[in-house]
Amino acid sequence: MTGNWRSTYKEQELLRIMIVVNCKDVLPIQHELLVHVADHIEAIPAIKHSEFILSPIEDKDTIDDREVTVLIQNYLASIGEANNFSVITESKKIFIKSINGKKINRITPPVKSMRTCCGI
Repeated sequence: MTGNWRSTYKEQELLRIMIVVNCKDVLPIQHELLVHVADHIEAIPAIKHSEFILSPIEDKDTIDDREVTVLIQNYLASIGEANNFSVITESKKIFIKSINGKKINRITPPVKSMRTCCGI
């Protein structure tokens, strides 16, 4: 039982310092958005099917969810989609939701590997 408690505590600590961004309504630009945000706040990104996770480089650091929200809003504005999507923050989870049901129709080339962008 002690192992479960420690595992749960570690998960809670990780959730405290990282931010999850739900990209379900903007999947065609998920990768571009991830790169844009992670570069500006100097975070370690991880991508999942319909979301990405940002973790601080140092465990003692934190990521400001308000800063991430502003970066996402600015990115949406830069591609002319700010009026069609809302960025909602709930605790350390950020949702990008379509306001009027609009979908982004963009053909994005498949990402070969994160290694090419990181020089590995």
